[in-house]
Amino acid sequence: MNSMKLKTAFTILFLTIVQNMYSQEFNYGLRGGTILSQQTLMSESMANVIGVNYNTIGGLPYDVNTYTGYNFGVNLELSFKLFPEDYDKRVKSYLGLRSGINYSSQGVSVEDPNRTAFTNKLNYLQIPILINFRMNNFNFFIGPQIGNILNVKTEIKASTSNYNLDTASSSNSFRFSKNDFGDKETSFVYGFGYKIYNGISIEVKSTRGITNISNVNGEIWKNKSFDFTLNFYINEIL
Repeated sequence: MNSMKLKTAFTILFLTIVQNMYSQEFNYGLRGGTILSQQTLMSESMANVIGVNYNTIGGLPYDVNTYTGYNFGVNLELSFKLFPEDYDKRVKSYLGLRSGINYSSQGVSVEDPNRTAFTNKLNYLQIPILINFRMNNFNFFIGPQIGNILNVKTEIKASTSNYNLDTASSSNSFRFSKNDFGDKETSFVYGFGYKIYNGISIEVKSTRGITNISNVNGEIWKNKSFDFTLNFYINEIL
């Protein structure tokens, strides 16, 4: 008896999914916004030292500050309606996949014990593969993202302090190039958005690097950022 009920439940669920497969939406559009980015910096020699909860390069402490950059790209979304139209017309729920391609100009600002500051600017091409849940004007998304580094630029502001240079790196060691960073990056992404008008929405996204992006021996660097984005879905606006 229980087996028959279970089969019946699975049959109803399967038929519901098949029916709703035809209630789908495909949205495409453009996106652009601001990105607040940082990096976590850790020397392997300090990774297991008790009490070390600060950023280090070469075993020395560094102050890490936020770098303000920008992003823009293309959004692609395929969504399936979760419930039939006659279930509740006040609630429209969709579950689907979201991807696209994104250009991200991000980086990190760092100061050594000598107060010498340098800014690493990193430009990435990124492809997210996200699960997207949408209910009326709200949406939530989560999933992995693959990034490919395009170029790196370092800007240096020389120290004006009288600290002993033996306690910090010289400015020459701040000059990183693309060869000092890995070509690929895997990140974890999550965020939410709100539709403010037909075809226009705002979003907040958090990205946390999973892989070490440093090619410098003994150093572990990972990106992290918050994005504030405005989306324009062309098929809804036109």
